Amino acid sequence: MTPHKQFLVHTPNPVDKLGKAVNYVDAALSFMECGKAMEEGPLEAKSPYTMYSETVELLRYAMRLKSHSGPGARQEDKQLAVLCFRCLALLYWQMFRLKKDHALKYSKALLDYFKSSPKVPATAPAWSDSGKSTKGPASLMPSSQATHSLGSPGASTAPSLISIPQRIHQMAANHLNITNSVLYSYEYWEVADNLAKENKEFFNYLNTLSGPLTLHSSIGHAVQYTRQALQWIRISAKLS
Repeated sequence: MTPHKQFLVHTPNPVDKLGKAVNYVDAALSFMECGKAMEEGPLEAKSPYTMYSETVELLRYAMRLKSHSGPGARQEDKQLAVLCFRCLALLYWQMFRLKKDHALKYSKALLDYFKSSPKVPATAPAWSDSGKSTKGPASLMPSSQATHSLGSPGASTAPSLISIPQRIHQMAANHLNITNSVLYSYEYWEVADNLAKENKEFFNYLNTLSGPLTLHSSIGHAVQYTRQALQWIRISAKLS
């Protein structure tokens, strides 16, 4: 075997990678359908949330298999990336919707707490040009009722400290985790919009045939839309 032929044998085939990525996305669509069935069945709300969360990880893995950027990226790679970003956006939106009532409860509790808690001194910390405080990180105040404290360094050498009860800290963390889903959803949708501009003909035809996909489309519509697109990608890339 010549060195040239040996190199060809050991070089990963980009078509194989694309085929694997397409198969993983196809599997993720089945996970999405399963999550929707869990929502409609007599199961706790946590079950579909967990399924959607695991589907997010599966889609991320599929995207790592085949990059949509760089000089070696083909149109099919970019088309698949758009579909993944769309599905990720919809999944995060569904995850937020399932936890929305919890987020509202946390929000009310946090607002009530901060309205009744002592006010933080209005003195701003000293900042360096790099955007970091020149006084170093805030220290923590030991407390039997609190596990975290916020530092507000002022002109004096000793920073002002505010104790935060553990339950409030946990509520804030839970609230942030839920509301972040909305931010991720919109971010992924915008990324998909920008990437789809490079394949206008493909997605315009897909929208005409299957109906446009929006951020508030149903899971069923998203699955049908994406499966149709995957079929075209398989044909275009000559995948088995």
